[in-house]
Amino acid sequence: MPDATPAATPPVAPPPRLFLVDGYALIYRAFFALISRPLRTSRGENTSAAWGIVNFLNRLITTHKPEYLGWVHDSGLSFRHEQYPAYKATREKLTEELQDDFDRGMERICQLLEAYRIPIISMAGYEADDVIGSLAKKGTNAGLQVVVVSGDKDFHQLVRPGVWLLNPGRGGPAAVDEQWVSVENGSERLGVPPERTTDYLALVGDSSDNVPGVKGIGDKGAQELIAEFGDLETILANVDKITKKRPREALQAGADSARLSKELVTILCDLDVPFDLEKFRIEEPDREALKPLYAELEFTALLKDVVASAAPAEKAKEAVTYETVDTVQAMKRLVARARKARTIAVDTETVVDPSSPTKIDPLRSTLVSLSIALAPGEAYYLPLAHRMWEPPQAELALGIPDAPGDRSPTDAPEDRGLFSGGDEPGGEPIVAAPKKKKAAAKKAASAPEPAGIGGRMIAERGAQPPKNLPPLLSDEMRPLVELLEDESVSKTLQNAKYDVLALRRAGVTLRGVDFDTMLASYVLDPGRRSHGMDVLAAEFLDYTMIAYEDLTGKGKGQLAFDVVPVEAARDYSCEDADITLRLREIFEPQLESQGLTTLFREVEMPLVCVLAEMEWTGIAIDVEHFKSLKERFQAERERVEKEIYVEAGEEFNINSNPQLRVLLFEKLGLPVKKRTPTGPSTDASVLTELADEGHVIPQLLMEYREIFKLEGTYIDTLPALVHPETGRIHTTYSQAVAATGRLSSNDPNLQNIPIRKELGRDIRRGFVPRKGWKLMAADYSQIELRLLAHFSGDPAFVQAFNSGGDIHRQTAAIIFGVPLDDVTKEMRGRAKTINFATIYGQGAHALSRQLKIANAEAREFIATYFERFRGVREYLEGQVEFAREHGYVETLFKRRRYIPELKEKNFNIRAFGERVAQNAPIQGSAADLIKVAMIRIDRALRERGLSTKMLLQVHDELVFEVPVPELADVTALVRAEMEGAASLSVPLLVEVGVGDNWLEAK
Repeated sequence: MPDATPAATPPVAPPPRLFLVDGYALIYRAFFALISRPLRTSRGENTSAAWGIVNFLNRLITTHKPEYLGWVHDSGLSFRHEQYPAYKATREKLTEELQDDFDRGMERICQLLEAYRIPIISMAGYEADDVIGSLAKKGTNAGLQVVVVSGDKDFHQLVRPGVWLLNPGRGGPAAVDEQWVSVENGSERLGVPPERTTDYLALVGDSSDNVPGVKGIGDKGAQELIAEFGDLETILANVDKITKKRPREALQAGADSARLSKELVTILCDLDVPFDLEKFRIEEPDREALKPLYAELEFTALLKDVVASAAPAEKAKEAVTYETVDTVQAMKRLVARARKARTIAVDTETVVDPSSPTKIDPLRSTLVSLSIALAPGEAYYLPLAHRMWEPPQAELALGIPDAPGDRSPTDAPEDRGLFSGGDEPGGEPIVAAPKKKKAAAKKAASAPEPAGIGGRMIAERGAQPPKNLPPLLSDEMRPLVELLEDESVSKTLQNAKYDVLALRRAGVTLRGVDFDTMLASYVLDPGRRSHGMDVLAAEFLDYTMIAYEDLTGKGKGQLAFDVVPVEAARDYSCEDADITLRLREIFEPQLESQGLTTLFREVEMPLVCVLAEMEWTGIAIDVEHFKSLKERFQAERERVEKEIYVEAGEEFNINSNPQLRVLLFEKLGLPVKKRTPTGPSTDASVLTELADEGHVIPQLLMEYREIFKLEGTYIDTLPALVHPETGRIHTTYSQAVAATGRLSSNDPNLQNIPIRKELGRDIRRGFVPRKGWKLMAADYSQIELRLLAHFSGDPAFVQAFNSGGDIHRQTAAIIFGVPLDDVTKEMRGRAKTINFATIYGQGAHALSRQLKIANAEAREFIATYFERFRGVREYLEGQVEFAREHGYVETLFKRRRYIPELKEKNFNIRAFGERVAQNAPIQGSAADLIKVAMIRIDRALRERGLSTKMLLQVHDELVFEVPVPELADVTALVRAEMEGAASLSVPLLVEVGVGDNWLEAK
């Protein structure tokens, strides 16, 4: 048997080389690598295969720099299927949905390959293996080294002088490095030389292709037979000489199977495949074709990379003026010019207190600088609080402690703050105690060098003391402050709310903000995955921006922005302001041409300052209440744990999915509802379905998971988020996240606190007003159903609302055809469920699960509902048709939701698109209404000089902090402004509650 010892240094194919990629196999592998958690765009398209292939392709080209490259695909069934119908019959069949996903992925990959200018080769009736084998022969005849890129063991038979095999390996937890296979190491994988590969596979078979081989002969037996006799025919001719009984009898019985198997695994190398070498030559990709593809697939990083690859030449053509303004006189000249500009772009740079729980927090930030752009390509940088970078030795010499409590007796309380520029007035340098010096020197010697563009600049010229302008609030800087606070000076920003808050913390009220490019992008296309400036610049300006980590570096050597040299900080920040101004020039006319200017200017832009005020105000929590809740939640979690262990009959790790699978599906024998590549799924949908069937442990597991989530998300987190200066929690609202138009809340997310269960209600009980004030909650009543009635104009539905009373009881009376007084609790419950199911476009399957009825009964229920409310059905169907014709649907306030999913071949994606077309106008209009109400209320509170503060927005609810004397006036004001936010064919109703905590107010 050949020596299978691996070569010390595997050889690599020398140029010139023709790389032939076994494309279909790689696509199949990329698709299944993420089958349990596929990558999907915001529109629902499965991009797993495309993502895997484009990254593989980039890696292959970058690493190996092939001179020639071809991509080979199968083309339908091959002659092998005719010869042996069971060929490849055992391969896993895709479901209809997955097949649609796979087919769409193939289309995308073909588009990508075309953009990369890589030819796709196939030949009807033959597999990719045969095409590759024939091309390999033609390639070697042309004097090339041919590299077959595949992990398929069948290709070992092609390895010979001039033909190499490159196994691309794989990533993930069980990562395998790529491997070169040549004549020198060709026997390592199978234990036989490459020219005996077909004989080996003829004996052992190939389970992946359902090639039978010879029953009773395994790897070791095949290797021994080939080593002793050689090829298959010689082995069969000498079968009587085989001394071992089992292989001898196996071959006597399976000779025909062996010969058939050899035919099936033998790669043809004499097909008449066209071979034009120039078509295989690697060229630069078609970047103009790649950019829209990457944008559609939402491959943001790749989009920026492809733009960056052309950026040096493009930037060389651009004449930009980025200047530092570090004198009062220069600042005054800038202000004078800014007042004459049509609009200026403003960008702030800050550093955030390292003790902050979040990396981006304007309320824990220090303003380092400002940039102002006057025109495209012209921007100015105003340094305010830069400080000189100090090497670790200098920091240690000043006595900065290694850890809390690690201070010498000589340390004084006047240690410099992290963000102070220079020594405190009158302060003397603090010298480390002698016993610290040795440890300090050792630590300093091992400290990382500063990183990024800023770090390289420091390394080249040494740290230089920066020149800053006077403090922003000094008399000398008054012209700049007046410019920023002047309502009449138009200002353009990207994510303006952050800058508004950062400047407010610095003592400046930014006014005149009339264009936010992030919000403009959001209004133009709310379904975009990202509205970040770097992505927008790449897509709309063909421009690659300096990344923050390029400037500061990352890891241990990362610089704080305030120690980045001013010249480097200038180019980064001025670029932000410059690009913001350029994006406005693109987005502003688009908003106008698409009829979105009113929505943008009258809803989204005014809301920026409303949300900024809410974030600035924050809300108080009762910390002691949360401490007591921690004990209660822990006790409740432990109680559920014990119940689970009792039901299971053993203890196990509840948070371990593998252990959970064994318990649920092996030990308890519960039905498997969904599978993943690692086994039966235990996700929330599976547990819900099993719980609905009456299984106890899934019910307990869901209860455990809810407690565990609430404990980690709120009980442990909220007290840690209390601002040290205000004593309140300050959530961050995002306007440009949800495609429906709804606001989202994070750090902390206060919109997902459950209210139906006692533990969730206890969390709300911990939100309290300031002493002597009350919390007031105002909530739109059944806003989405009212909007459905308005949009549909269904007479019965509209009448049900206009007559007042309980809409679900009235709906039940109409559906079931009974008098209102005869509606039972069960009837009302079913009517309520289908009312909301209608809004969200749910079908019979979802409804049957919610109502715990059969699918057939649920279908009949839906049919009855739409028979009684024909106007609703006609409206919903009409929305789908409108979306098919125009590509979008609109809300009450003309917000558009584009629905490209309706053009997809995949049934499930199309069905998703239909549901979006039906519910987006309703959900989006509800989102718009609450936004309009917030703007109206904020304006009214200010006009009346009231002290009341709007604190929170949670879906259709607003929460206020109200002084007791203002309660009556504010209740009437809020109700009037919310109910007057729009004029509908049915009344808008608002429910108001008041209490000493959020729960009481609700």
